[in-house]
This record gives sequence, C-alpha cells and structure tokens, in this order.
Amino acid sequence: MEISERDYDLLVDTEIVVDVMLGSTNISISEFLKLGDGDIISLYKAAGSGGEIYVNSRIIGTGDIIVIDDKLAVRVQDSMDSDNVVRYFFEEHIL
Repeated sequence: MEISERDYDLLVDTEIVVDVMLGSTNISISEFLKLGDGDIISLYKAAGSGGEIYVNSRIIGTGDIIVIDDKLAVRVQDSMDSDNVVRYFFEEHIL
C-alpha cells in the first residue's frame, strides 16, 4: 500500500484512543452484582507481567505499568514498527 506524504502528514495529526489491557477474568453476573467497594477481582495474569497496548482493539505493543505522580502510566517495552502502524491506521480508515 502506497501512502503519500500528504496522507502521512494528515495521519500524524490525527488523535487516537489508546487502551492498555492489564488482564482479564471471567465471573458470573451474580458475582459481579455482589461486588462492592474494596472487593478484589483476580485477573488471569501474573503480577509484574505488564500490559498490552491497543489502538482500535488491535494490539500494537506491550509495556510495564508504572506510577508517576500518583497516576498510572505505561512504559513501552515493545511496539509494532512505525511502517506497520501507519499501514494499519490507513487500513482501518482512521482518517
């Protein structure tokens, strides 16, 4: 797929939503409805294993979860190369 310089310039100024998946689990609706303040949901993921970074429901990298100024953040450890990311965005018609 050939991407013109103009299309590339438009793409890099486009805002995207980035999601980081810490883990997942399966619980019943009745278990969910019983949850209250302070309850803990155990995830199917080892502690310290980081999170997956998604854009438009597609994984584009992984990272370590860290805390900066009392806020969670992600330190990117591995990511898709820039040519593949640009190609993916055009295929998804983000523009």
